[in-house]
Amino acid sequence: MSSHVMQPDASSLPPRSDGLLREPAFPILTLDESRLTPALGYIFRRGWIYPHESLISILWKFETANALSGVVVARLMGLEVDAYEGVAPRRGLVDVGRLQESLGLPADTLRTSLMDPLGSRRYSDVFRYCRRCLALGYHSVVHQLERQSVCPAHHRVLESRCWRCGCEAPYRVNVQLLEARYHCAYCYVSHGGTWTPENAHPMKPEHRRAFTRRYLDCCLR
Repeated sequence: MSSHVMQPDASSLPPRSDGLLREPAFPILTLDESRLTPALGYIFRRGWIYPHESLISILWKFETANALSGVVVARLMGLEVDAYEGVAPRRGLVDVGRLQESLGLPADTLRTSLMDPLGSRRYSDVFRYCRRCLALGYHSVVHQLERQSVCPAHHRVLESRCWRCGCEAPYRVNVQLLEARYHCAYCYVSHGGTWTPENAHPMKPEHRRAFTRRYLDCCLR
């Protein structure tokens, strides 16, 4: 194994002029270039993950907590994945074992974060979200179901188009969506909130139950 170590990671996108981005408040990691996984440890807690959270939402938290760029995080999908083209977060396309090693999360948690388009289940190929969920740093794989038009917890109509530029972001784990983090992937206007380890709060029990019921009803049949 090569002993070469990458320099501390930095974002591949230039700072925005709207003041939304600030200096990282967390340690920037040193990475083992041959594995593209943290060599000196990372900040991540299982308690930050909510039931049936989507992979993109999990990766946003991992990226934020460790001040990683979208390039590095996208490569965790698999060595053969082009970070800029990305990959659909679907079972069979994402290397769950590699993610499990990097994030330290149970394999079942990662599998349920992925789309599994079997039988009558159909998923949207554009990013769909509930603003109130994003304000909590949460996006669910349930939000991507085509038959699901409202958020199970907040009963708000799910959105896909940016309110300012009108664009829809493809639902792919790539640099563009990873580095947008709760913002439009094209014009960077906020979708309703941000997440940091300091403002992380447990999901309300009734919301946990709502997402669990909908996941069991729609994703396991």
